[in-house]
Formats: sequence, structure tokens, C-alpha cells
Amino acid sequence: MEKSFTMQASAHAFEVLSKSLYKNEKLAIIRELSSNAQDAHIAAGIEEPFDLHLPTSEEPFFDIRDYGTGISEDLIYDVYTSFFLSTKTDVEDQIGAFGLGSKTPFSLVDKYFVTSYCDDRKKVYKMEKVDGLPTV
Repeated sequence: MEKSFTMQASAHAFEVLSKSLYKNEKLAIIRELSSNAQDAHIAAGIEEPFDLHLPTSEEPFFDIRDYGTGISEDLIYDVYTSFFLSTKTDVEDQIGAFGLGSKTPFSLVDKYFVTSYCDDRKKVYKMEKVDGLPTV
């Protein structure tokens, strides 16, 4: 008899994946989300830099804005809710491919927002832990 190994989705498993991967959560979030923004520009053929806002005492928020093609609602619900699922798995010229970077904010906070400009529409999604599990 042969049986494949699986992973059970649970608050504990999610906590291990989001908290134990990074020694410096703040730098990991900046690196991973900046890499995703750069990948979005590569995919869209954009050479200009993406926008990055780091927190200050006057403006205490972190924000990255790329000008790629955006993420469809279906991909938000598929990719953002699945570890190890990536739109870049078979792409050679982009940085990401492991399906982890978009979840890095959960290593530091329990809630964050993703804004997607796709198909001439702006949509804002709240990513939040509910009973320890991430939800959109």
C-alpha cells in the first residue's frame, strides 16, 4: 500500500509557517512584498520603479504600490489563501515562486489589506486571522 503525505490546515500549522520562517519579520515583509511588486512590473513589462512607503511618526503605515496588471478576484481567493501556490512557479525571470511572500505580513500582524487594480476596477481585500486561520 502507498499513501502520499498531506498537510492539515490548522491554526497551529499556519502559525508555524508564518511565524517561524523569518528571523526579522519587518525586513522579510519588505523584501517579500517588494519582490512581488518587482515581479509584477517584470510581468507587465514596466521598467519604472514601484512605490514604497515606510512608516514614519507622521505617517505610521507601510505601503507598496506596483503598476502591474493586478490580481483577479479568483487569484486573490486562490493564491492568497494557499501556501506554496504561486502564479510564478514556471516563470524564469521573476523572483518568487513558492507562494509564501504574500502571506509574510501575518508574521507580524493579524490583519492587512491588499488593493488590486485589475480589469479597470479597484478592489480592496482584508486579509485577517480569524480563530488563528487566515481569511480573505
